[in-house]
Amino acid sequence: MLEAQMEDCLVHGDSPRLVCVLREEGVTSCMLTRLDQLVKKQLSGAKYSQVTVVLKSLESLTDTKDDLKMLLDLGVTAKVLLWFQTLRDLLTADPVRNSAQLVTLTLSFFDFLLLLGQSSLPVPQLAVLLLELLQMVLEQEAPYSLRLEAIRTFNIILDSVSIDQKSNVRKEQTLIQKISQVAAIIQTAGDYDLQVSLSEALCRMTPREDRSQRANHWFSCCDISKAFCDIRDANFEADCRCFLNFLNHRHGDQRKVHTFPCLRAFLDSTELFRPKDDKLDEFWVDFNFGSQRVSFFIDMPQGFLWESIHLQREDVNEYKLELQQDECTGAQAVLSVQLSVPIAYLNTKGWRVKLLFRPELLEALEVAGRTVFAVSQEKSGEKSTPGTRRLYNRKKRPSQLKVLPLSSPSSDEDSFIKRPRINRASILFDQVIHSTPSYNSVPGLPVEAMPKSLQEELDLSPTTKEVSSLDRKRTPEESGYLSDGLEAVFAQKGVEPKRVEPEEWPLQEGVEPFKEEEEPLRDKAEPSLTKQQETVNVLEVDTQFHLTSSIQTAFSVFKTKLEEHYTDCWQKVESEIQSSLKDCQEHVSSLLSAVHQHRLILMQSFENSIADQLKCLEENSTNLNNMCSQILGFFQTEIKRLSDFCDQHHQQLRSLEDARAEPSSSQ
Repeated sequence: MLEAQMEDCLVHGDSPRLVCVLREEGVTSCMLTRLDQLVKKQLSGAKYSQVTVVLKSLESLTDTKDDLKMLLDLGVTAKVLLWFQTLRDLLTADPVRNSAQLVTLTLSFFDFLLLLGQSSLPVPQLAVLLLELLQMVLEQEAPYSLRLEAIRTFNIILDSVSIDQKSNVRKEQTLIQKISQVAAIIQTAGDYDLQVSLSEALCRMTPREDRSQRANHWFSCCDISKAFCDIRDANFEADCRCFLNFLNHRHGDQRKVHTFPCLRAFLDSTELFRPKDDKLDEFWVDFNFGSQRVSFFIDMPQGFLWESIHLQREDVNEYKLELQQDECTGAQAVLSVQLSVPIAYLNTKGWRVKLLFRPELLEALEVAGRTVFAVSQEKSGEKSTPGTRRLYNRKKRPSQLKVLPLSSPSSDEDSFIKRPRINRASILFDQVIHSTPSYNSVPGLPVEAMPKSLQEELDLSPTTKEVSSLDRKRTPEESGYLSDGLEAVFAQKGVEPKRVEPEEWPLQEGVEPFKEEEEPLRDKAEPSLTKQQETVNVLEVDTQFHLTSSIQTAFSVFKTKLEEHYTDCWQKVESEIQSSLKDCQEHVSSLLSAVHQHRLILMQSFENSIADQLKCLEENSTNLNNMCSQILGFFQTEIKRLSDFCDQHHQQLRSLEDARAEPSSSQ
């Protein structure tokens, strides 16, 4: 009858009626056992809202200290913790399918555990309760919001217990081992609020005089442990901000919390101000990759505590990151977020949050915003407007110019290319130049990689076309070593060079490009060369020697620069290899640490499972002993009744025999 009444209350969600039923029946061990069986049945059937009704009813039954003490004496703590363990297993079994009712039930459990933790529990029971909360925090598959609420409940309980209880709890070895695991997940937690609460738990569980020693055990880097020890309880928020900023920054690109200083913040048209704390040097905004949200603290004029703003990924309809120009402050990176759920602040509600940052943070904000919100702001074919920075925007690299060969005339040029008549010295120089492998011919070494001084010296700039001496007329300024060498030789000989005007003729097939042109018929009629022409021939030979020397010098410079380039490349590759080996070593070390931590978690879980099984076995054994005692007592009672019945009838028989014997004796 009682079970039917309780189930009816649960089906209708009638918590006050369930409280009345329990009070009428009487809060006894038998009633609590029936309630325990009913809760386990509801949990296995995924009827989480009905379990929430049970927790609310138990809270109502603890209105007075006497009622609470009575429930604690009946063992309500152990039963609630067993329910909580079952609930945690349900949360981590299939995180994707966690319903809203399951999350609401978990929050109700946190409220009831907080009530139990603040009720002066014995230290062993308090330690088990705190251990269960830490186990929820360590569950990586559980939602971030529930893990955060679990560690906050843990900190509130530690803050409310007496000094003696806190001192005894700090000595529990199981809690000390769990706290080490808590310190390990601070470095990988993807939410700043969770990191703050975890750091607070470390500080509350560790006396000030022991923090340095334990921090060296928790953190492998001495700089991180020193930064943690610099946290002062009186200035916890500001000091913890410095510690976590330093910790996250040390992880570089692998960190899961990216923090940026904000210039101004707005909720619609209302400006939000940073907390009024002189020890905070910036208005910090946290991009949390793990919890997929952006969070920051603001000042609350009507309250003592800070207020936090959270921009959840699932609540964001649209966001935009752009670079805006302001006449007063100059350029600013502006992040605008349009929400589907309004944010309440003071007496107003806002749907749009705008955050202003320094312009140099635009690139980092672009990556962080894309990771947190995971929304592409650029569509195919869409062009960015001036002054707007679109995500996934790529710069188009300038195309390189190509030179068509002589055999492939361009469409906008004549099919025949005119060539000037040149002298023998220029022809010899061109033969050497064209027979020499260019810098581009070196495999894997582009012209752009050549040192700038060498490019200028060899006239091989990557942004200019390579034009053959046969493509156009060569001016004295462009002829390089040739013009300088000729003028120098002519000056030494004291002879003025003969200027021969070039005669243009079309390039045709079968014409040798470097064959010296024949003189006109009037020159062939002359029987011999003049003295001036002989002098020019001699000078041409000297010029050829001078050009050969200059080319050798150029090759020497080219070889030296090339060796230097190869040496620099090798040193760079060597340093990259060493850096890669170091990164691999650190990665393997972190993997081994993770494996070790996972083994410890499995060992602790196995230990807890064995302890629970032994506890259940002990309870079953106690119940069996009680049943045996009851049965034995029942048999003894029945035997005694039977013995009394036999004695009574025996006396009646004796009295009848005596009555029969008296008449016979009188006769």
